[in-house]
Amino acid sequence: MSESLRAYIAARGLDARLVMNFLQDNGVISDNAVSVAEVGNGGVAIAWLEKRDQRALRAREEAA
Repeated sequence: MSESLRAYIAARGLDARLVMNFLQDNGVISDNAVSVAEVGNGGVAIAWLEKRDQRALRAREEAA
């Protein structure tokens, strides 16, 4: 159900693992959700993320 959250993460170049941890640590999503696909209400998560500094959540390019 969280295709919009998955698209949001991809479009902004965010690291899904970091986003999930950030959302869980702040009580936005359940600790039981272990992947973006398991987030019940991606719209709420996106709205909450929009109000936060996302620089620390950016995916880092791996060194070759």
